[in-house]
Amino acid sequence: MATDAQRPPIVVYDDACGFCTRSVRALTGLDWLGRLDRLGYSVAVERFPEVSRGLLDEGLRVRFADGSVTVGIDAVRSALVRTPLGVLLAALLYLPPIRAVGARVYRFVAARRRRDLACPVPDGR
Repeated sequence: MATDAQRPPIVVYDDACGFCTRSVRALTGLDWLGRLDRLGYSVAVERFPEVSRGLLDEGLRVRFADGSVTVGIDAVRSALVRTPLGVLLAALLYLPPIRAVGARVYRFVAARRRRDLACPVPDGR
């Protein structure tokens, strides 16, 4: 049995969002070594209150065994670096100029998703 320190990071996504669900499904396809767990926000927030800090529309979250949480482009990078093919893209995201561009692109996409079809984000989450 794995100790808490050995547990894989948990990708926390908005499970009420079609776009978010499809994105995590694509990430799952890259994670053939099983280095990540996935959990919908509606369940994760009950088990791990630290993932609810900030607004849900700030982005994807990755929760680590020590309780720390990354959000947005940093969460994407945290998840990709653990996948065999994603590690190449993640390595690029560690370069400050590319991370800055990635963060802008991430915010651009998040702000323009069609909330009526994708993510109705309730107040206070």
